[in-house]
Amino acid sequence: MASIKQVPRAGGKWAFEVHWRDHGKKRQMTCKTEPQAEKEKLRIEDMLAAGRSTAHRVEKRTVGEVFEACMTAGEATLKPRTLEGQRSLYKNHIASAFGKRKITSLRAEDVEKWIAALSGKLGRGSIRNAYVVLNKLCKYAIRHDWIVLNPCTSVALPVSHDEVQDERQFLAPAQVEALAQEMSKRREHYGLIVRMAAYTGLRSGELAALRIRDVNLFRGTVEVRRTVRRKKGGGWVYASPKSKRSVRDVPLLPRLAAELGAYLEAHPSRTNPDASLWPGTKKTRRDSVLDWHRPFDINNLVKTHFRRVIRGGALAPAGISAALRWHDLRHSYASIMAAAPGITVYDVSKWMGHSSITTTEKTYIHLFRTDYTDKMSAVDAFLGGAGQSLSGGGSVTPLRGPVAASAG
Repeated sequence: MASIKQVPRAGGKWAFEVHWRDHGKKRQMTCKTEPQAEKEKLRIEDMLAAGRSTAHRVEKRTVGEVFEACMTAGEATLKPRTLEGQRSLYKNHIASAFGKRKITSLRAEDVEKWIAALSGKLGRGSIRNAYVVLNKLCKYAIRHDWIVLNPCTSVALPVSHDEVQDERQFLAPAQVEALAQEMSKRREHYGLIVRMAAYTGLRSGELAALRIRDVNLFRGTVEVRRTVRRKKGGGWVYASPKSKRSVRDVPLLPRLAAELGAYLEAHPSRTNPDASLWPGTKKTRRDSVLDWHRPFDINNLVKTHFRRVIRGGALAPAGISAALRWHDLRHSYASIMAAAPGITVYDVSKWMGHSSITTTEKTYIHLFRTDYTDKMSAVDAFLGGAGQSLSGGGSVTPLRGPVAASAG
């Protein structure tokens, strides 16, 4: 099925070529030594006998070439921001280590050493993100028969005991109000934006992209239909939300709806449904002023106002940590909803726009307290009935399962 041919090389040296046919196509690979050629011959014959492709044995694509092919394939389905992020991770953390290497040369040991090297430079989250990109391009190579095994499979990612295991922070309603009041001192509507983030759970890009038409006070909902981000070098990109389930209607608390109503009454473009809900700002020589014709930059709000407020010390008496992140307001929304009676994890998953209920359960299920009172009462009643049958002397249906086992 496969044969070895010894061929001369420059300097009086010899090489050993392995020749075979794969589904009628001639293939060849060169080995430096005869034992190596013999091993490759056996591997190839085993693969052919099993009906598997041997294309990867002669694959010459580099990791960099596989990555580019993977990114090109993803352009039709992935958002530009996702592609941009993956390209950045590859450029900064993968290209220098593996970019010029053949994809077939990559081994689990190489990936382990790479992760160990990154551990001294990056946090766990950044390492995991870089690993995901490398794992993705390796899976792409497998789908195209460029490699057989994924070198990333089962490679352990670092766990640091020095880092806080759960970095999320959950604000209580009183803390949300304290933060909103401090932000209102910066600009009056900044307090409303804080309440919107904490009481609707909108992502920052979704919150920034809201228009007049998206606030439906008649139905008491805010309609999430788009997201916005600022490109590097300037310019704005409006796109659909993160996933299909992210296109949603989020119910408004009555108090929040009332505050939004008063805000809209004073909005200079309230009659234009396509106008931005929030104003942008324009820098002057001394300060910055509101500009209703400029896009609202939520990153500027976070950097210039939110971070200064939480690090200024005024919120320490309220128990708000200086490490609070803007995204923690979204976590706070889940916490507040979970604490309210009658709200289920399914409701929260829908309102937060998670791609699946699994995402919500994995992240927030510990917040939901399950009441088993009715179920346990039913079991108690069943056991009571069984006890009466046992004491009544009549025919008794034997108990099954764990109860019967424990009784024995």
